[in-house]
Amino acid sequence: MTTSYLGKHHIHAHWDRKIKPVMEIMPGKELFFDLPDASNGEVTHGSTAEQIGQMDFRKMDPLIGPIWVEGAEPGDALEIEILEIKPKRFGWTGLLPNFGLLADHFTEPRLTIWDLDDQDEIDVYGTKFKLNPMLGCIGVAPGQDGQYASVTPTYAGGNIDVKYVVAGSRLFLPVQNPGALLSVADGHALQGDGEISGTAIECPVDTNMKVHLHKGMNLRAPQVVTGPIKQTVDEGYRIFTGIGPDLMQAAREACLQATEGLAKSLKIDETDAYNLLGILGDLRIHEIVDQPNWVVGCMLPGRFF
Repeated sequence: MTTSYLGKHHIHAHWDRKIKPVMEIMPGKELFFDLPDASNGEVTHGSTAEQIGQMDFRKMDPLIGPIWVEGAEPGDALEIEILEIKPKRFGWTGLLPNFGLLADHFTEPRLTIWDLDDQDEIDVYGTKFKLNPMLGCIGVAPGQDGQYASVTPTYAGGNIDVKYVVAGSRLFLPVQNPGALLSVADGHALQGDGEISGTAIECPVDTNMKVHLHKGMNLRAPQVVTGPIKQTVDEGYRIFTGIGPDLMQAAREACLQATEGLAKSLKIDETDAYNLLGILGDLRIHEIVDQPNWVVGCMLPGRFF
């Protein structure tokens, strides 16, 4: 069975079950996606932080698709088997206006360009980190009429940004419409849990995947089955905690402390430190049952300290 190609000629801007499919496939089909970066090429090697500050994040994550899967009906599930993800050329990490967990604290735009050509690691202030390419956005059209922003995750998948959707993993999606109407976007070369600052290493990628169909699974939300987990670090973490009765505030407090600690240790501006959290900070709920307080941690690689 040959592999079908999808690229820039198959882009659409939002989730909508009324968009006509660009391709019809049988279950078991292998697909090749030539995915643009999250800015759809708007960010280049020559871009500046000032230009990043003028971007509208609601126009990010251009979707490629939708794809009609023969035999798929509401109540079924698609299994997306990720075969390969290969970053191309360069990537970027930036602070966008009014976007990210601490956007009200860090309002000044930032932009870092990463060289990814034939690279399997990046240099962060003299420290090397292995890349871990993943796909941030895979989903099917929601079951209700209307247009849904591509950057917003839904029960049908989409921009869930689970960093474990890597080569060797399988993503299960609950079918909401006849044909499923599958679309894909948003390749990352490296991302931390939570994508705290709003962006990871955003980059164009080539990716191969195989689409399977399971009848009558009746999933309520996406599920991910991982392969062996590739850790960002092997030396351990420093964990900054936020504790309190409000989950979001506890998460913000943990990330504020992590930003301050990272900036102090690396002797860099706090805004530059915060810009790193999206790719190297892992946000975790450590404790949830001893109410009224939650315990949230922002985990950073111990080598920074």
